[in-house]
Amino acid sequence: MNGSNRVAREKKHFDQLALTEGTVWWGAKTKAGQIRLKERARLAIQHGRLHPGMRVLEPGAGNGDFTVLLAKTGAIIRGIEISPEQVALGNSRLMNFPETEIVEGDIAQLDYPDEVFHAVVGNSVLHHLDLNQAFPEIMRVLKPGGRFFFCEPNMMNPQIALEKNIAFIGRYLQNSPDETAFFRWQIAKQLERYGFSNIKVVPFDFLHPGIPDQWIRNLMKINYILNRTPMLREIGGSLQISAQKPS
Repeated sequence: MNGSNRVAREKKHFDQLALTEGTVWWGAKTKAGQIRLKERARLAIQHGRLHPGMRVLEPGAGNGDFTVLLAKTGAIIRGIEISPEQVALGNSRLMNFPETEIVEGDIAQLDYPDEVFHAVVGNSVLHHLDLNQAFPEIMRVLKPGGRFFFCEPNMMNPQIALEKNIAFIGRYLQNSPDETAFFRWQIAKQLERYGFSNIKVVPFDFLHPGIPDQWIRNLMKINYILNRTPMLREIGGSLQISAQKPS
């Protein structure tokens, strides 16, 4: 019952954002937010080793902005999204990619056979899920040696910690009722528990989506330095999470 209630709340939240904002989150619409999205897609393509013809699952595909960037590699993307309103938005953006589509569904109950995808990648979706349900399904549909890559919020970041733990701040920033964030050692242990190998979790990202456009150029230089500075990078806004299904 709790699982079905959670799904219903997530569906309602993202349906509403599709209807009122035309996207999944306010930070996806800013110039800095678009730069961040493209960098996450670059990382997903790199770590997932996306190339023409490979089959890729994208959980939480949302309005398709990330899906389009992945599809440009020539990979065949199957997006899964809980919100039918987001699915409609997403597929309207995929007209130039006939082999790629987003379907309505729940990552905890995938309608795919075993070992069908070469990679499972996504952006800011795991923190909305019950990982005890999602990880076994992801492992099931991955081929042996298949790759796993997500960017997710870092609980070590002060703003992330505030918005995930203080409800009214989270609501103001368009958080859904059930979402959380991860400590890097926490998510690594969960992946290990479900049989993933070659696990690597790296904090990064000091380019906030709300910064004024005129500040972006200089802050991107600072972002580059902080991402490579031990200790300081631990409080970056996001985590790069990569792993693999054993061969």
